[in-house]
Amino acid sequence: SAIACDKVIDVIKKSGGEYLESVSLFDIYQGAQVGEGKKSMAFNLIFVSEERTLNVEEIDQTISGILISLKTELNAELR
Repeated sequence: SAIACDKVIDVIKKSGGEYLESVSLFDIYQGAQVGEGKKSMAFNLIFVSEERTLNVEEIDQTISGILISLKTELNAELR
């Protein structure tokens, strides 16, 4: 079944943590490279803390959590 972009954004926001400031879709691709009946969506995520500089490990951990949520809730996978 087709997954709406809005559903993906909702899951990202819900699991993105306190430092996720914004999520925006910047590309959708459908074609042979992603497989029949599938589409590839690319998102821009911006993380911000007003108190300190965020480190790579924090962001990587948050993104891992987002990917797990997307797989669990929408059966989406990282390409």
